[in-house]
Amino acid sequence: MPQLSIVILNYNVKYFLDACLESVQKAITNFDAEIIVADNASTDGSKEYFKDNYPDVNFLWLDKNEGFAKGNNRAVQQAKSDYLLILNPDTLMAENTVQVLFDFIKNKPNFGIVGGKMIDGTGHFLPESKRGIPSPIVAFSKLTKLYKILPFRPFNNYYAAHLNENQSGQIDVLTGAFMFLKKSTYQNVGGFDERYFMYGEDIDLSYTILQQSFQNYYCAQAKIIHFKGESSQKDHRYYDHFLNTTFQFQQKHFRSFPAQEFLMKLFFKIWLWLRIKKTNQTNNPHAFNHFFYMGNDKNSEKLKTHFQEIKAYASYKIHNEINDKSLLIFDTETIPFSKIIDEMEKLKDKNFYFRFYFPKKQLIIGSDTKDILGDTKLLS
Repeated sequence: MPQLSIVILNYNVKYFLDACLESVQKAITNFDAEIIVADNASTDGSKEYFKDNYPDVNFLWLDKNEGFAKGNNRAVQQAKSDYLLILNPDTLMAENTVQVLFDFIKNKPNFGIVGGKMIDGTGHFLPESKRGIPSPIVAFSKLTKLYKILPFRPFNNYYAAHLNENQSGQIDVLTGAFMFLKKSTYQNVGGFDERYFMYGEDIDLSYTILQQSFQNYYCAQAKIIHFKGESSQKDHRYYDHFLNTTFQFQQKHFRSFPAQEFLMKLFFKIWLWLRIKKTNQTNNPHAFNHFFYMGNDKNSEKLKTHFQEIKAYASYKIHNEINDKSLLIFDTETIPFSKIIDEMEKLKDKNFYFRFYFPKKQLIIGSDTKDILGDTKLLS
């Protein structure tokens, strides 16, 4: 029996999934682990792309897209281990992440779900790594941004503000992009509630597990990159899904009032209009003034035909010399993902953007914003 079953649900992100699988395989080098990929009837050629790749991965090709909850539940049915790690396909895992998770639960026999620190494709912390229960007042504060004006409980509880990003501890809600838990815990509560098609099912599962007297945790030392927005663009449909699932959760677990829902919808529609307008304004690709490369010089030869004047990252005093937008390309074959994450966090506010180069596949991926689809490129 394997020590761990890693479950990944794919939908139209074959290149990001390819990168994710490479990082996962590095993270389970010292573990007897299985990888299960369920595909929600992708139309981007995922099945053909992976036909002869990753023979050790169990691919489950579903006939139609029935949502995040059902897709994951189907995959978990195939899992042989007592432990599950549920991941999004648009993630890259540090090499020590699995070990950190197992070490973290050694003295926590009553743990429910453990999640970790997620950064986006620009190196910035993703606050949804740790969340609170979206009770009516908490959800209202989140949708209206009231928590920024009133930074204290209960208004600031949506992002579990009692812990900072580098502080591990008890929280209420984890994201479905990164969940570590026992298979028995998952099955005993029925897995993800399949009445949620997209979004909200992770909140519901976290809350349901808390109701069974388990405790959920945020582990700051377990790190991944979560590009976000790859499986779903931040358009009107996305935000409508988000709003509807918020109400769905509250109607299931809390007392709901029509006046409260009306006010939340009104504020949400105003916020949505401003958000979409901002997204449209930032939808243009970046024009980079400098190109840097971190990795094996031999692997960089191919990049020189695609990126003008690419320079070795280690050869320049970048922190002092670069004052405009620069692109740093990481060679994932020679630079550990743990080192990549550290560098991204150091450079996140220094005019740097990042790409991830997989030399064997001649694949480059990256994402500069969580609101639009990321960048993928196969070098010819």
